[in-house]
Amino acid sequence: MGPKKTLSVSQAARACGVGRTTVGYWIRSKKLHAHRVGRNYSILVEDLLFFLKNSDQKIPPDLLRENSNGLIFKSFQNCWQHWQGSEHGDRCHTCIVFKNQLRACFTVKDSGLRGCSDCAACSYYSETVFPRIQFVHQIGIPAAVFKDLYMWGGNSLCAELCGVRPKDLIGLGLEKLVHASSLARVIEKVRQMALGEPLVGGKCRINVNNRDTESQEIHIWVYPLNEPARTFLVLGNPVI
Repeated sequence: MGPKKTLSVSQAARACGVGRTTVGYWIRSKKLHAHRVGRNYSILVEDLLFFLKNSDQKIPPDLLRENSNGLIFKSFQNCWQHWQGSEHGDRCHTCIVFKNQLRACFTVKDSGLRGCSDCAACSYYSETVFPRIQFVHQIGIPAAVFKDLYMWGGNSLCAELCGVRPKDLIGLGLEKLVHASSLARVIEKVRQMALGEPLVGGKCRINVNNRDTESQEIHIWVYPLNEPARTFLVLGNPVI
């Protein structure tokens, strides 16, 4: 993927047909996310599109053409950037996520060292992460998205298959999901994929943990996703 396209305040104002002061107000009021560069601001096209869409404003066709992937998402910020300037953000400096500069805060939700708790009710997760993976909830078989060794979320059929609540899939480590008999093989394959090894077509069998039974054998299919970067979609069905 190439570098993301940015606009100055003047360029954003010209694209939207408004004055520079209007764009400056959008930024100062935290409605439009922008990066400060010296005395000026740099605005990602995707953030301007996200703001216009969510404030029910007309989106200029030229801006849509600048959006390379055709989808409108808020740019991926770290959680402490999302909370900056809020009462919640005042606690971020004591959180393990900030101290270790972790990109996916929800992957350490079980550590007890975070400054927040319920990922499913978190505005950072719902605004930044969930829109990118919400398509899994329209898939009619168990489906989830994972990166590295953690789940980013999954649909209700996936949660039912694993015997957990859907919100418990957020940040769930694969070692808790995959049964011990299949874990080493799955971890090795995930590491290979993270290093760029191409996926081999076809399905394979693994065993997953299930609260109601000791383990359950399933067929899985894994597909790479473009957004979020280096994440994978996994589809599964019980072996009959």
